[in-house]
Amino acid sequence: MRHRPPLQGHPPSPALISWNITLRCPLKCAHCYADAGEQEAEGALTTEEAFRVLDQIAAAGRPVVILSGGEPLMREDIFEIARHGTDRGLIMAMGTSGYLLDRTTAHRLAGAGIRSVAVSLDSADPATHDAFRGVPGVWERAVAAIGHCREEGIGVRINMTVTRPALDDVDGVLALGRSLGVHDYQIFFPVETGRGSGPGSPHAYEALIREILLRYRDSGLRIRPTCAPQFRRIAEEAGIENPGWSRGCLAGITYCRIYATGEVTPCPYLPVSAGTLCTTPFAEIWQTSPLFQALRDPDRLTGKCGRCGYKSVCGGCRARAYRGEAAVPARWCDGLLRPDDPDGEVCGEDPWCPYDPSLDLALLDALQDDLPLVPRPWAGIAASLGTTEADLLERMQRLQAAGVLRSISPVLESRRFGITAATLIALRVPEDRVREVAAIVSAYPEVSHNFRRDHPYSLWFTLAAPTEERLHAVLAEILDRTGIPEGDMLNLPTVRAHKIDVRFPLLQEDARGPD
Repeated sequence: MRHRPPLQGHPPSPALISWNITLRCPLKCAHCYADAGEQEAEGALTTEEAFRVLDQIAAAGRPVVILSGGEPLMREDIFEIARHGTDRGLIMAMGTSGYLLDRTTAHRLAGAGIRSVAVSLDSADPATHDAFRGVPGVWERAVAAIGHCREEGIGVRINMTVTRPALDDVDGVLALGRSLGVHDYQIFFPVETGRGSGPGSPHAYEALIREILLRYRDSGLRIRPTCAPQFRRIAEEAGIENPGWSRGCLAGITYCRIYATGEVTPCPYLPVSAGTLCTTPFAEIWQTSPLFQALRDPDRLTGKCGRCGYKSVCGGCRARAYRGEAAVPARWCDGLLRPDDPDGEVCGEDPWCPYDPSLDLALLDALQDDLPLVPRPWAGIAASLGTTEADLLERMQRLQAAGVLRSISPVLESRRFGITAATLIALRVPEDRVREVAAIVSAYPEVSHNFRRDHPYSLWFTLAAPTEERLHAVLAEILDRTGIPEGDMLNLPTVRAHKIDVRFPLLQEDARGPD
């Protein structure tokens, strides 16, 4: 796998900035990380102050600037602000619920230089979406907003928030989006801030990410999970390559958030201030903030994130790590934190990532031994590993889904079950008939371990039956159906049974993950 070395020096500019330019919003979304509503943030930037912020950003580089909220269209000066950014050479975009985006507004956004608009759409069912957003009629307006933007030539992306581990929600939104001509999607997995809550358990969250990647890998749709840095690891485990994917968690590395009052944070979910634009230029904050410097060095990570072989392409969710390590106020937007040394909070392990290389290896080691003969064997193994039965079972399912575990099944002593006749058969099969003959052979329940070898006798399989008579009858039938001459067969019957135990002591190897 590919690793990203620690960033050296000071990156001149982020690639992407999300600007919560207002906290005002007409909706009552259950998951709102900003806890937005009717009241504006105290000390929110004025129009002139917003212009100065854009000037500072343009002086540092040419990132994409997403005007978000709250609902950015609640600001009467939003078109002036967008136009100012466009005139300074910035790539201006907007994130909106679509509730206030009618045909006239879309025309004004296009005139202000807005290149793309992300419209929130969380369900293909209007009633479900409206209930989630807390106001009736939001779904209808969101769908209309998509059409208005497309008519004006503005690029459209659909933002979907996943609050339960159900793929049918995702399927419905993507199908609806395609019918509206949208091929770009951002799927958000909430971090528990503001009014937001996450989708089920960490294992369910990871299973949903994997299913989305596998189901839509060849769809032609552009789907990007957000607040799901593990997707890079999951994709690599599944053999899915996408050169457009960047590092998992971008907070403070190529991305940052500007709060309504001018505070700069790594992302909307991480309530730690890197500085305020009211007193410090943007470039200085971006290039010299100790908080950002910590986030740019994967070697500063601790816990299982610090020892993980994927830390340079995933990094874990720093906001979830922060919430797992520190006591965060329920309404953190009322006062951002400014720690002198953020490492203890933001560089900890991500509690929502079930991947733990040392625990996974210990589990794989344990599974190579005999199961304990007790009513709940998995509970016993889990206890010996210092985890729970539920976690162990979910971990096994994840390892199977990732292809690490092929199967979990018993090895039976066949003679105790009345299977007394057994033999190993090798057939000399023409190259162009190997698949055909293998399919015929594998159809017999008496056959197991049917495999191909790079050898003149190219097909090898074991054959077992209750009696010698039945064994010879099956063998004769196979030769008759395949047309393989008896002279092209090796029959190597079992003379004495030997069971060889093979163990691979994984914990003796490097437990840091793939290189």
